[in-house]
Amino acid sequence: MGGLDRFFDIGGKDEPQEPSNRIWTAANLLSFARILALPIIVIDLAGERLLRALILLAIFAATDWLDGYVARRFDQVSRLGQLLDPISDRALFVVVGIGFVVGDLLPLWALLVLVARDVLVMGGGGIMLLIGRRPPEVTRLGKTATFILMVAFPLFLGAAVIGDGAADPDAVLRILAWAAYAVGALLYWLSVVGYGRAMLGSRS
Repeated sequence: MGGLDRFFDIGGKDEPQEPSNRIWTAANLLSFARILALPIIVIDLAGERLLRALILLAIFAATDWLDGYVARRFDQVSRLGQLLDPISDRALFVVVGIGFVVGDLLPLWALLVLVARDVLVMGGGGIMLLIGRRPPEVTRLGKTATFILMVAFPLFLGAAVIGDGAADPDAVLRILAWAAYAVGALLYWLSVVGYGRAMLGSRS
């Protein structure tokens, strides 16, 4: 069982055990900026300004890693940051995902696969709060899945940008996008096992 625990990363965390109550940190500002960028990306998608949407989405994906690094490297881990980081990730998948579906960049079922997982995890976390237990923190497997999906989304959009005005989007980018999506979605759902076991074993 120890091997499975390591694979599903039960209790594996990079963050310090005592986050601060600080709000105005560089890491939190990066998280705020990501959330504020989402409506602009969606507006660009709706207006078919795909290149600018791609640039913003790529920056969004890059700062998803950067804010966590800054928080850990410069001792800026905060309770607000631990809340903002997953919220911005979920918002990306839902808000930008809807823009992708409307723009025919992603099929509806592919978005629902991610949303269904998030609803399941958030529902479990909400139940734990109601019964007075602490929801499990994000595991390394969950972070890895999110990172891979963050790569897949710009690849889908990049294929559309390169293929703009042509009969079909660039085949290589689309293949890479679907490969990243498949791996990311699989790990995304596998991480649910870790969260579920952590929830069942939680005592605080």
